[in-house]
Amino acid sequence: MPLRPNASTLNATSVDILNAIRNNASANYRDYVPAASASQESIREIGAIIMNYEALQNEFLTALINRIGLVLMTSKMYTNPLAMFKKGTLEFGETVEEIFVELAKPFEYDPETAESEVFKRVIPDVRAAFHVLNYQKFYKTTIQQESLRQAFLSWNGITDLITKIVDSMYSGAAYDEYTVMLYMLAVNILRGRLKAITVPSATAANAKTIVSAIKQTSNLMEFMSPAYTQTGVHNFSMKDNQFLLVNADFDAIMDVEVLASAFNMSKAEFAGHRVLVSSFGNIDIDRLDRIFANDPNYMQLTDAEMAALAAIPAVLVDREFFMIFDNMYKFTENYNGQGMYWNYFYHVWKTFSVSPFANAAVFVPGTPTISSVTVTPATATVAAGQSLALTVEVETTNFAPQTVNWTVSDGDEDWISVDIYGKVTLSPEATSADTATITATSTVDGTKSDTCVITVA
Repeated sequence: MPLRPNASTLNATSVDILNAIRNNASANYRDYVPAASASQESIREIGAIIMNYEALQNEFLTALINRIGLVLMTSKMYTNPLAMFKKGTLEFGETVEEIFVELAKPFEYDPETAESEVFKRVIPDVRAAFHVLNYQKFYKTTIQQESLRQAFLSWNGITDLITKIVDSMYSGAAYDEYTVMLYMLAVNILRGRLKAITVPSATAANAKTIVSAIKQTSNLMEFMSPAYTQTGVHNFSMKDNQFLLVNADFDAIMDVEVLASAFNMSKAEFAGHRVLVSSFGNIDIDRLDRIFANDPNYMQLTDAEMAALAAIPAVLVDREFFMIFDNMYKFTENYNGQGMYWNYFYHVWKTFSVSPFANAAVFVPGTPTISSVTVTPATATVAAGQSLALTVEVETTNFAPQTVNWTVSDGDEDWISVDIYGKVTLSPEATSADTATITATSTVDGTKSDTCVITVA
């Protein structure tokens, strides 16, 4: 089970830090290094002793980062704007299985059939989604020996040294975490995985109209429905579990008190459910290109997609929509004797995913429409007993769902089948005289479809 780490804050002076390190140091360190007192002379004396022995330098810096620096890191671990959606630390394993059980079906009461059907099985509709470790990065910084020497020359020198070591790596990791979460949300919006709600382009004059649409959607999410989940399962989200991600431009023109009333909360209570983002299209592409440089699944966003995302005023999600786990975060270090410097590494392993069973909606200034559906290949010859995976491309506007229904027509369904992913399978009994047409039809617009004609080899 993922656990949230206990966050603590570093409120210590250089003297406190020196003594904390000494109290937990080796006997050799304690023999050489005296306890620090609240004076500049004491700090400089300790610095002179440590700088005279390389072994003491290594032990001091290791303790400084691993004991003190990590406390500072932990205290900042959940500060990115979307951090409230993180699920905590996954201490064991690399995979999280999310299980959802769909609603049980109703049956007609009939005593006449009870005798014959009482032991008949009804298998529950159980869905599963697997969220896998998919992010392993590290951040690196170098501390020169002269920087360590300088730390003992001023009252705040040691805390400044911690800041120098930690902040650049932490800031990079926190920024990347936010960037990846925003990118992940953008990709799911672009692929039509969030329910698209049409609203006007946001202006000060129609802000209340948009708020009304948000309120209506928020109210509807409290009722059991398949309308707002990616997989079409029945789910609901009470107000306490709903979070509104708001574009900074829309936030500047809307009335927060009116929006808070839409959630049946006071302005103060609603503050915890309103998450401000700069823009859904303001994503650092250069940073993403570096993060995912070797990831074949990375999809670089186009200028047109970024502009469309930037026009979104708000996104409403259930607390369980984001499936973000910390798998590991760890400091390591090594000393380069030739160059007389220390290299520090901050390793960050995470799981970035979203739940296909959680409610989510995006408010878009336009009507979601389907432009076309294209199946590839258009024709295919398949041997009896073999399978073929068809692909489909659905062109949309305003983030309409790209899902399709696959059906078999113009053929004998006993010898051919197609699953929900477009995988066509022929039975061993299929003959060369058999042909069939596989059709992919948009789930949004039934007039948009395309076909593949299958011939048996």
